Amino acid sequence: MDNNKIKVSVVVAGQRFTILTDKSEKYVRDIASEIDARVNSLVVSSNMSRERAAVLTAMDYADDSVLDRENIAVVKEQIKDYVQEIERLQDNNAKLVSDYNLLKAEYERLIEERQNAQDLEEKAKKELDDSQTRIASLQEQLKQANEQIEALKDQQADDVIPLPEEAPAEQEGPITAEDDLFFDIEEEEPVKPEKKKKNRHEHNHVNPYQQKAKDKEQKGYTQQRQYSFFDVDE
Repeated sequence: MDNNKIKVSVVVAGQRFTILTDKSEKYVRDIASEIDARVNSLVVSSNMSRERAAVLTAMDYADDSVLDRENIAVVKEQIKDYVQEIERLQDNNAKLVSDYNLLKAEYERLIEERQNAQDLEEKAKKELDDSQTRIASLQEQLKQANEQIEALKDQQADDVIPLPEEAPAEQEGPITAEDDLFFDIEEEEPVKPEKKKKNRHEHNHVNPYQQKAKDKEQKGYTQQRQYSFFDVDE
C-alpha cells in the first residue's frame, strides 16, 4: 500500500464506496457529490433505476472526458501554433531590434553630421562676417586714402608758385660807348706785323695806334655783359 494514498468513503447512487486515492479528501468528495447529484437527477427525471442512471452518468463523464481530450489536443495544436508564431515573432523582433540598432546608429551619425554641418555653417558665417567687416574696413581705408590724395592734390595746387614770365629778349643793337660800361672788353694782343726788311730808300709813315684800331676793326672782338645769362658775339 502506498503511503501517499488515502482512503475516502463516499456514497454514490445510494451505495457506499471506499476510494483509495492520492488526491485530497475534499477533491474526492466533491466529485462523488457531483456524480450522486447527476444520478439522482436522472432517476427522478427519467424514472429509471439507479444502476441505469449511474451508467448514463458514467457515459456522460466519459464523453466529457473525450471531448476534453480532444479540446486539449486542439489546444495543444493551438499552443504549438502559438509557440511557432511566438518563435517567428521573436525572430522578427530580433530582426526589428537589429534594424532598430542600425537605424539608431544611422540616426546618431546623421545627428553628428548635422551638428558638424551646423558647426561648419556657423564657422563659415563667422568667416563671412569677418570678411565683410575686413572689406568694409579696407573700403573705409581706401576712402580715407582717396580723400588724403585729393587733399594733397588741392594743397599742391594751392602751393604752386607761378613762374615769372620770361622777359622778352632785347634786340641787340650796336654797342655804344655806354654799353661798354657793362661789358668787359677782352682785348686781343695786337698782332705784331711781320718785320720786313726796310728798304733804305723806303720810309714807314703808318701810325702804330691807328694800326691797332684798324686790326681790331678787322678781326672783331667779343664783349660779355656782366651779370648776363647769354653771350653776345659781334
